[in-house]
Amino acid sequence: MNESPTAAVPPDCIALGVTSSIAAYKAADLTSQLVQAGIAVHVVMTPNATKLVHPQTFMTLSRHPVTVDLWQAPDWRPEHVSLAERIALLVVAPATANFLGKYAHGVADDALTTLALSHSGPVLVAPAMNPRMWRHPAVRENVRILRERGVAFVGPERGRVACGEETEAGRMASVESVRRAVEAHLAVARRAGLRGGRRLRVLVTAGPTREALDPVRYLSNRSSGRMGYALAEVAAAAGHDVVLVSGPTGLAQPQSCRVTDVVTAEEMARAVEREFPSCDLLIMCAAVADFRPAAPAAGKVKKGAAGLTVEFERTRDILETVAGLRREGQTVVGFAAETEAVLENARGKLTRKRLDWIVANDVRRADVGFGGDCNQVTMVSRAGAEVSLPRLSKIETAAEILLAVTAAG
Repeated sequence: MNESPTAAVPPDCIALGVTSSIAAYKAADLTSQLVQAGIAVHVVMTPNATKLVHPQTFMTLSRHPVTVDLWQAPDWRPEHVSLAERIALLVVAPATANFLGKYAHGVADDALTTLALSHSGPVLVAPAMNPRMWRHPAVRENVRILRERGVAFVGPERGRVACGEETEAGRMASVESVRRAVEAHLAVARRAGLRGGRRLRVLVTAGPTREALDPVRYLSNRSSGRMGYALAEVAAAAGHDVVLVSGPTGLAQPQSCRVTDVVTAEEMARAVEREFPSCDLLIMCAAVADFRPAAPAAGKVKKGAAGLTVEFERTRDILETVAGLRREGQTVVGFAAETEAVLENARGKLTRKRLDWIVANDVRRADVGFGGDCNQVTMVSRAGAEVSLPRLSKIETAAEILLAVTAAG
């Protein structure tokens, strides 16, 4: 299931399978977002899915014919085989319990299931169904079978479904979550070195931290968390077990890894201390506060308060903390967000904190770094290697970082 597609396969061409879940309407938004990201999308619908969303919708959004019937294309090559040879990734979103059952047991009775059995590359599935169906033993067993074969899942998530239930998982993952997972899998598909290696336990930190000034205000920074989330998602797409320790970001949480939410620098330090001993690779991407108010005000500080003075104290240095916990075979990667002497400061941090790699970027630039979708970084290793990347999307940057770090390890 996770074999790489042939060299002739376009790196940004996918098939999107749409099944007859009420969440099929989300697939239209997903198609639009993927096309806007430069990805060629070939939609394959089950016959019942066409009763929920008309194929013309997907044809217009994808700018490609939509396959519903195996017999609709007048070609000597079977459509499911032809399409399987042209795609780098098969995505099924939404995926019903019926589809999961047929796919797990090799049933090929429509265009989508025949495509699924013909495709030898990576597969990403976004289940969507009533929560009672999702937790049924038969569905759980089918999911287990597919996971063992290398199929990746995104969601389902908790939240209101069409029948009104809200407390259990069953709702299709958000379009943003699915889109990011697609981009991560494509980034991995472009890089043979990210696939097929040893399965690692990867610990990633992301986002800012917040330190209370009073019950209303806090001290934080401009980190969006996007770089750390991209690293976590690419690592998961590459087949690793990923734990993400996230500060408050407002981003949709990745469905492909275990997430621990924190707010303060101390909470992040404790979470990393807890997870670090069992990880193989730590990537400290979070922008952790270096200082916090020594004594946050118990009540809201009024604007009329005269002579306001805030005394600060240092927070714990997480990288220095884990240096004392390190065992042989662990790799530690740090980030350096700098405004001047970027590489000089990054190399100093690399040596001072006994890191294996440091990833440096200039946060003065408006087109990369905090808050944006792109980054431009230079990686420096303890062994003396230096890799400067061009301006790339954060997903692509994450893939290059992971490729360099795992190849060296």
